[in-house]
Amino acid sequence: MTVSALKYLSEKKLSELKESIVANRDRYEAGDFLDLEHDNGWAVETSTVQVDHDLLATLDGTARTAATDIENSLILFQALHGMTPALAREERVWARLTHIECLGYARDRWLSGNSGEQLDSQVRIHMFARGLTAIRDDNALSRLWWNMHIASIADPDDPEGALRLILKTADIRSNFVERTNTAARKPLARAVVRAMRKNTWVTSSERSFREFMIALNRDGGGILFEALSDDEADDLIDVCATRAKAHLAQKAA
Repeated sequence: MTVSALKYLSEKKLSELKESIVANRDRYEAGDFLDLEHDNGWAVETSTVQVDHDLLATLDGTARTAATDIENSLILFQALHGMTPALAREERVWARLTHIECLGYARDRWLSGNSGEQLDSQVRIHMFARGLTAIRDDNALSRLWWNMHIASIADPDDPEGALRLILKTADIRSNFVERTNTAARKPLARAVVRAMRKNTWVTSSERSFREFMIALNRDGGGILFEALSDDEADDLIDVCATRAKAHLAQKAA
């Protein structure tokens, strides 16, 4: 097993990379950045996180499916031992990983098939992370770590099971994470995952889950889930699911 301390970019190098996207098109298309790695500012170390490079090497960017995203999320989360949410909000960490250790994965998953200005756009979105939302949803590597972190919040006893529910489809992920800021509220996130496990209709289709989350946002948006027992939260979630199912059936009639 090959393990080393996590490295990240200096602010200066991060800025230089962002300004050099067009000049670096050849590197993004088929080259690499290894000749730059030893420049000052490319390898700032933190001793609090250890990187398992053998695990990182198993990331698969060629199969662009939900199932592969699940496996890649599990791999990355395990490969970055000691990573914290605070450090995982740092763009310099993910920019270094996408350009050095995991460039092959990032290229296969997000860049291949693109050229010119379209390539530049994909690089800006997936090789960097401009803001907390981009870190959570867009960067090629950080989104994988946050998938698993969110799953760990939603079900600390079975995070892998929760991950498989949350990433069943891209639409389920986006509605779970983004619509009601669910993942930031542990009691709510855990109640939603319990509903996803218990009521197969909730995740039976993207439309079902979307309607369920709309009902939850409407009927549960003002509820302080932190003050409810698990049973009370589950009862409220069940009401939202029943109303969502009825509403969807009514629209289909």
